[in-house]
Amino acid sequence: MIVEFVVAAGKKEQARSWARIDDGALTARGEGAPATAADVTFTATPADAQGLHEGALDLSVGFMRGQVKMAGDFGALLQLLPLTGGRAPHMSVAEMLPG
Repeated sequence: MIVEFVVAAGKKEQARSWARIDDGALTARGEGAPATAADVTFTATPADAQGLHEGALDLSVGFMRGQVKMAGDFGALLQLLPLTGGRAPHMSVAEMLPG
């Protein structure tokens, strides 16, 4: 699954990155648009993106509150959210973002 993250202020995109997750493990990540179409794309404001990066905002909570917008395959979303949330997440959003 390819997950794309977009940081935007209003209609102006500020950053874009992606991560590949195979069998519940992060296998690649990078900056810019992915080489193949993303299965799921998340868009957040700079402040909310910072919260995701720092772990102050949980991806599933941000999505449910409307702070993080999602486009793409809802089935892929349902596979991803359990990996990034809960008391003992398998991976953090910060791990999926480029260094």
